[in-house]
Amino acid sequence: MSHMFFLSAGALSALWLVVHVIVGGRQIARPLVSATALSPVVRHTQYLCWHFTTVAIACMAGFFLWAAHAGDATLAAAGTALATGFFLVGVALVPVVRETYSRLPQGWLFLPVALLGLTGLMQ
Repeated sequence: MSHMFFLSAGALSALWLVVHVIVGGRQIARPLVSATALSPVVRHTQYLCWHFTTVAIACMAGFFLWAAHAGDATLAAAGTALATGFFLVGVALVPVVRETYSRLPQGWLFLPVALLGLTGLMQ
């Protein structure tokens, strides 16, 4: 039964990866690269971090999908840890930077992923 939770967490992570690449690429990455008011070091560091996030979400999806396929809970634990970290940082940081969740909802996207992973690990 845990494989269904891992499969669901992997599919949802893969969906968030697609959203990150398509929507984030258009609304965040592309304008960031064009923001010549920022110094090149700041601009390029942030662009690099956007790509790091892309890799991390892809790994998260892969960890869960492999765990569902192979029954390896170790990888599911890694995916769950990533999702939980993304959730906690994404939710905690928004008020610190005086933003709203309606403008920065990304952290909340990882709560269901983390819960699916955790549920699968508890099976």
